[in-house]
Amino acid sequence: MDVTEVDALRAVTRNDPMAVARGLSAARLWGMPLPFTKQTWSASRTPEPDPWAEPDPWAEPAPTPEPAPEPDPDPVHLTANGYRRQSNKLLTWNRQRIRSEDIVTHRGVRVTSRVRTWIDLAQELTLDELVEIADHLVRQPRPEYEGRFDPYATPADLRDAVRQYRGSGRPMLRKVLDLTRVGSDSPMETRLRLAIIRGGLPEPVLNQRLVVEGNDLYEPDMCWPEWKVCLEHDGAGHRTKKQQNLDIQRREKREALGWIEVQTVAADLRNGCERALRRLRDVLTRRGWHPPLAVSGPVIRPLTESGARANAPSSEPASAERSIR
Repeated sequence: MDVTEVDALRAVTRNDPMAVARGLSAARLWGMPLPFTKQTWSASRTPEPDPWAEPDPWAEPAPTPEPAPEPDPDPVHLTANGYRRQSNKLLTWNRQRIRSEDIVTHRGVRVTSRVRTWIDLAQELTLDELVEIADHLVRQPRPEYEGRFDPYATPADLRDAVRQYRGSGRPMLRKVLDLTRVGSDSPMETRLRLAIIRGGLPEPVLNQRLVVEGNDLYEPDMCWPEWKVCLEHDGAGHRTKKQQNLDIQRREKREALGWIEVQTVAADLRNGCERALRRLRDVLTRRGWHPPLAVSGPVIRPLTESGARANAPSSEPASAERSIR
């Protein structure tokens, strides 16, 4: 039976009363949206064979290789909370002190809280990757699917944590707060939203219900009510026949009321979301949007507790109502 990262963390935190899982190990334990290369842990770094590789019938027989040394495992990340511990091939220790209120028990492991884990990841991840996790923490859950009603954290929780933090990642975390929004339902939506802001396009309304002339147009991933444009990013959950039928009915209903729906897939988000931005820009331009004459960069307003931008001008037409779940 293969050893899992949770097994290793349970064993260490059970036997060492000062040990606390942190960093990437804590993020994986919490199920945070990490970059693909950091999503999984393995007790062995042996590369997986290529399932599509075909043997070369003309190749010379390969010599018998020398026995390879046993590969090192991926290390698990822990702190001894101010005490010294010796790191080895399996365990990477940190002496960082963690406040007692930032330590919880999850899945039988003593681990940093979600917010504290996000703070510590400033040493491991890029700005955009940290924004994806911040959006994940503050998003409003869907109780019918997730069994919870409250977000993992509020914008105020993140602000307070950054204010109290004294580590070297604090300047970047402040930038992350400026880019965080309540409403992104997936890392891909966050990635696309950041590209939209940086591409000089107007910032969208995120996952809020549209009611137009008494008609429920559901909750588009992003929308621009002033121009009657919305966007849906179709991930893996949209590949079933049932969901595709629902998506078609939803799009036709919106189009009947004068809205244009832009649909994106993973390929649209390659190369900095280049194709998605081009398609969205074309649609917005056809609907009357014009880029500002002088663009010095995206206008980022402080994040309020509801996730709205402070003093943001309303661009909603009189015929549309929006209500948050």
